[in-house]
Amino acid sequence: MLRLLNVQKAVKDAVEDVIFQARRQLSRKQVYKQNDGTSRAKKIDTTGALWKSLKYTPIEGDGIKTPFTTEVLMAYYGYFIDQGVDGTQHKTPKGSPYSFRTDTVGPSMQYGIFQWMRAKRIRLREAGTGRFAKGKITDKSYESLAYVIARSVKRKGINQTFFMTNALNAMDKKFPAQIEKALAKDIENYLNDLNSTK
Repeated sequence: MLRLLNVQKAVKDAVEDVIFQARRQLSRKQVYKQNDGTSRAKKIDTTGALWKSLKYTPIEGDGIKTPFTTEVLMAYYGYFIDQGVDGTQHKTPKGSPYSFRTDTVGPSMQYGIFQWMRAKRIRLREAGTGRFAKGKITDKSYESLAYVIARSVKRKGINQTFFMTNALNAMDKKFPAQIEKALAKDIENYLNDLNSTK
């Protein structure tokens, strides 16, 4: 019986490579064009949460009666980071399926940015001097700043990074040759097994 063990391994290797390449994009500091036309050097995933969320489901099927199937999984907001989000005042350069429709900041978005600010230990600066503010920063100060940042995000939108799209496109270029090679090996093994039983 023909068993596609090498093909299955090629599928597994391809999926693992997609995750590896996407994680590499997430953790590297790169220059990205913002939706407002400015450019900024930054890491896509500053907290590491999106990096950690990338994984794949076990490969199912035998490749003959049922196809090999697997899924690449990531945190839901990864789609927005990959494809970008049109802001109310600035659009993504290459178009996005996602958009903010109003400048209104909801409590969940404000709280999310509040949590990010606390995790990153964002410090406030004094007006006029630009020096870091002295003394304990209150939650109220963080809440106010979180609202301002959230409103700015909604206006400018989220720039496109294509961290996952690029990883998938790179896999698409290599995958046919890898599958062809793996299938040839599986067929060769099958024919060798047939000859050895004669």
